[in-house]
Amino acid sequence: MRSSVPVSVVVSAYQEGDRVAETIRSVASAPVRPRQLVLVDDGSTDGSCERDWPPWVRTLRGDHVGVAGARNRGARAADQPVLVFLDAHCVVDDGWLTPLVAALDRVPDALVGPAVRDASDSRFVGCGAELVDALLAYRWRPVAGPGPVEVGLLPGGCLAVARDRFLTAGGFGAFSGFGLEDVELALRWWRAGRPLLGVPGSVITHRFRILPPYRPEQQPWLQNILRTGLLHLPNPQLEASVLACARFSTFPGAIATVLAEPWVAAQQRLLATELRPVADYLDQWAPRAFGS
Repeated sequence: MRSSVPVSVVVSAYQEGDRVAETIRSVASAPVRPRQLVLVDDGSTDGSCERDWPPWVRTLRGDHVGVAGARNRGARAADQPVLVFLDAHCVVDDGWLTPLVAALDRVPDALVGPAVRDASDSRFVGCGAELVDALLAYRWRPVAGPGPVEVGLLPGGCLAVARDRFLTAGGFGAFSGFGLEDVELALRWWRAGRPLLGVPGSVITHRFRILPPYRPEQQPWLQNILRTGLLHLPNPQLEASVLACARFSTFPGAIATVLAEPWVAAQQRLLATELRPVADYLDQWAPRAFGS
């Protein structure tokens, strides 16, 4: 007998083809399902979100704004106290949802994520990640033990959070295009003294793609790196990150765009509420990224 829990799963989709239906099917067929699934169609033109979904699936349609904006829109529309952000090219295991909800019940301020299996190689399962280079790329960490473990980064393909905490914290940053919204959220969450927990008892399968079904633009990606660096990185690490970005042809436009934004005020707000220094985060969760 299937049961439901007070969770809104938010799936943002852009040109996902049949993958989005596969994802929703897996969520629907699990023994425990969310009470609501918010499908945010982020300006798709392939008809992938235009289906006869179950009554507990709510579809939102809008212009293409990128994954951060689409997820934020879904979070605002959700009507359950727990949010789970899920990529539209994932398949969830039967027991995936209960451990995430249980972890949040125990630690309501946490950001929580599952173990993630690679769809192309089922032998690889990671849980949480760490930063590995000056462009703020990350690498999955191997599963360590059966219970919730502290991690430094929860990639946005699947993460759970209390809705009120997420919205009060400002949601995902005002990022464009694709990338880094999960890195910036993790840094902000950690600096505010809130836990980030990997939950190996929850498992999803993620389709890691070399090329998505659309062409990502380079300049928005660089802008997201630079936004994250200006908000969070101390001077030596910020310099390394900017120099790494400067190798790309779209860097002049990217840096001009970001410097014109009110990043100084945002940086000062973060410093005023910081409970853990970002230098400690970098020492623990980014030792390979900047040679520390």
